[in-house]
Amino acid sequence: MKNQRFAIAAALALGLVAAPAFAAQFDGKLPLYPRGHAAPGMQSLPAGALATGVPYQQATTDSVHVVDAWYKSNAPKSCTRVTAARNPAVQYKCPGGSIVIQLHGTTLISFVTSFPHF
Repeated sequence: MKNQRFAIAAALALGLVAAPAFAAQFDGKLPLYPRGHAAPGMQSLPAGALATGVPYQQATTDSVHVVDAWYKSNAPKSCTRVTAARNPAVQYKCPGGSIVIQLHGTTLISFVTSFPHF
């Protein structure tokens, strides 16, 4: 239910944002994990939602370690990697936003873009 409300709110937000302007600024700064798929509640979001600043999540059966290894090689060099001591989790803080990889039943990859500058 929570994910569904989030997806509805995100879809409404997309209607209020001029997607082409933000898509040009996004420029691939937060790469999606190639073996990930839309997490529950994210399937109804358009493919370009992340580029417009809408938070997005992917899920994968790959371990946090495998996903982290991929991002170590493929995240922009301007990103800073931070690990959590308790739950196996990793965050990449990037100029374009942040990527959080965590174990939550399955491996979840959360993308939150930086607020666009007008």
